[in-house]
Amino acid sequence: MMRHPRRVLLLTPDAGLVRAVSDTGLEAWALHRSGGTPSGADHGVPPERTLTDEDPARTLRELAADVGAEHGIDFVLCGGDAEPAVLDFVRGLVPPRADTGTWLPDRAELRQLLDDSPAPPTATGDDGPAPVCHVDTVSVDGMHLLLDISWPDSVAPFGAPERGGVREMVRSVLDLIGHESGGMRTSMALTADGPRPVEMTRTPFLVASLTAGTTR
Repeated sequence: MMRHPRRVLLLTPDAGLVRAVSDTGLEAWALHRSGGTPSGADHGVPPERTLTDEDPARTLRELAADVGAEHGIDFVLCGGDAEPAVLDFVRGLVPPRADTGTWLPDRAELRQLLDDSPAPPTATGDDGPAPVCHVDTVSVDGMHLLLDISWPDSVAPFGAPERGGVREMVRSVLDLIGHESGGMRTSMALTADGPRPVEMTRTPFLVASLTAGTTR
């Protein structure tokens, strides 16, 4: 029997996040409080994939305890703006991190990824510092969902090839450092030799597993 795509329950859905989940081959579900605005329905999550309860934190507890296993939810994803009770519950499912949240790339570690280029990632020859774009992603089980690219105002608009190069470089760097779960902002210098990572910073997205074997 063919299994359904891995399902991600979004607690703070917006159109960009729903689209990013779908583009990565995951199935977006939504959860909202009964009597409130059905936030997921307005952003591309159909009603049949929207869970409604007067107590969303209770719904999450039931899903985590497999009471709602018929829904087959694999992951729950939320931003830092989720309601406090929900955020506290999800934090309890997410393993603690040992890192400080910011990563500066080591050129020796990234030499192969950067095509063995000796050029400093923050310079473009005699033209001074390269402009920098910022790429926001959230990773679910090692799959990197692209949320947004903020392009610098100082450069001409970028076309599909440039955007594709930035996306692939960001995903390659996330794979290289073993980033599996949660949000990340990657700053990329747009050099004449192609995009070069200069900094990575955690963003307040929490991703928790609801699959078998999860520590509850």
